[in-house]
Amino acid sequence: MLIDLLNQSSNGSPGTLWIVDENLAPEQLQAVHPRADLCALTNRFEVGEALAARGLQCTVSDFVFDALPAQQFSRIVYRVSKERAIVHHCINESFRRLIPGGTLHLLGHKDDGIKTNGKNAEQVFRTTARLKKHGTAYSVTLLKPTTENPQWLDSKDYLQLRECSVGEWSFISKPGVFGWNKIDHGSELLAQEARKYLQATSDAGAVLDLGCGYGYLLLVTAELPFSRRVATDNNAAAVLAANANFQQKNLPVTVSLDDCGAHLQERFDVILCNPPFHQGFSTSSALAEKFLLQIRKLLNTNGVALVVVNQFIPIERVAAEYFSNITTLCHSDGFKVVALS
Repeated sequence: MLIDLLNQSSNGSPGTLWIVDENLAPEQLQAVHPRADLCALTNRFEVGEALAARGLQCTVSDFVFDALPAQQFSRIVYRVSKERAIVHHCINESFRRLIPGGTLHLLGHKDDGIKTNGKNAEQVFRTTARLKKHGTAYSVTLLKPTTENPQWLDSKDYLQLRECSVGEWSFISKPGVFGWNKIDHGSELLAQEARKYLQATSDAGAVLDLGCGYGYLLLVTAELPFSRRVATDNNAAAVLAANANFQQKNLPVTVSLDDCGAHLQERFDVILCNPPFHQGFSTSSALAEKFLLQIRKLLNTNGVALVVVNQFIPIERVAAEYFSNITTLCHSDGFKVVALS
């Protein structure tokens, strides 16, 4: 269904917009035919790179529709995201960008909340959605009426950074960042172990936070004697939040939007990493190997990487292919921290 919609020509009318998040499968990418009237919007760096390499027009941003090269479309196709605020934001913005008579196509599975999202979209479009089943997936189609009277969905002011607090600790974040308004238990444990591991060091050298989120790890280890701090994430929202936090705390950090640090040219003495394969995204061995291979490439010869994962993930076995020294530093609350060198 997704590929059929994307490969339909707009026949001279304003083109098709494809809203893409981390759900993009490689086989879907290869099946899409690039053309002048098809453009994509994604918040994931590696997805944007893959789309561009395929020859598609693609804008990478935190779903900032104003950044698109065109502002009106006859068709918008959206495989719904996991987070409600993102979905509501994209539905609202799709209504604004569609021409009268244009169509929004929402795609997803039952456990994605596709039926609920379709019902919610009816509030904006003031029309009845057409629901159709395709095997285990569903499509919801909505037609933009010529008379506009939208009831906007609550997107939690999706694009806005905001102050958050957990106990006495405050930070800047926003929807779209993993665990955006809380402290992740794995990251908290990793920060504690990093302090213990490096407390006797007078010069800890250059540090990289690989997959930085809103910047928690470097913020709470600011007292450690790092000579240089670098943070990277593949999520545009995370990079915005991390930059804002580091600026507010006057902590000098170089932040980049990247795919697992693939474009970094330097090596690091310390790498801190809370990888996404235990955070509800994927537990695939391919993703684990991708992170471990990048850590090995980015780590100095005498450096150390501290990685936190769910305790059921056999990272020690996978890491043995890339590292000669593997030490499990602690187990706590379902997590473990492993030192790799």
